[in-house]
Amino acid sequence: MALLKVDTSFNIDLQFETTAFHIRFFAWLIDLVILIFFFYGMSNLLDTLFDIDMAGEYGIIEIMLITPFISYHLICELALKGQSLGKKLLGIQVIGMSGQGATASQYLLRWLLRFIDFGFVWGFIFLLSRETFLGTVLFLSSIISFILFVTSPYQQRLGDRVAGTTVVMKKLPYKLSDTIFQELDVNDYKVSFPDVMRLSDKDINIVDNIVKHHQRSKSDQYIQTVAFKIKTVLKIESDMPDDLFLEQLLRDYNYLSRK
Repeated sequence: MALLKVDTSFNIDLQFETTAFHIRFFAWLIDLVILIFFFYGMSNLLDTLFDIDMAGEYGIIEIMLITPFISYHLICELALKGQSLGKKLLGIQVIGMSGQGATASQYLLRWLLRFIDFGFVWGFIFLLSRETFLGTVLFLSSIISFILFVTSPYQQRLGDRVAGTTVVMKKLPYKLSDTIFQELDVNDYKVSFPDVMRLSDKDINIVDNIVKHHQRSKSDQYIQTVAFKIKTVLKIESDMPDDLFLEQLLRDYNYLSRK
């Protein structure tokens, strides 16, 4: 499975694990089973309440049966933030290529192109209706879409490519606590050491790892040495304890890197 790397304002690449074909396929099968149960259940309900022929004459079938059936994926992804029921059960989610949640227009685009991406289903339906030409076109388009999918570096079907989305594992291979990200009250925050921005990304990550190790084990290993080295390089004078000094550096870096 490929990894989608996203640059953040903290100069760290966050990685999203894209979803393998078989997982997306199983999610689609789950959704298909749900839709089949919905179709037959609603058909029987309409037949009981109205008589199916009468329901067809008054457009009730289109409102209560066909429209929900066709728009299922769009409705679910809008309501469940990028998940259908099948995706939710398998722990996968649609996101934008920026790493953020997809927008309504992106969901709409990828939904519209489902009729090409899954053309073999609609093609089969049209062939059963003796619409040979349209059924054949849909079959061929779905084959082309599948080729695009398997050759995509981020496991994107045609709808994903056009909409700028992909499907990733909802359980991300990282936690924000594994990065230098910190929640700050940016309104009242005052920077103590502005020269922290002279440190490289590698330096900041080393400081972050040392601080977290110290917080877990309460070990003073490296803390004094690293704090002294940074104070010397940046020509900083501070009476703060070494561990608190490094924590303040990280907070200042978080604040300044957002500006």
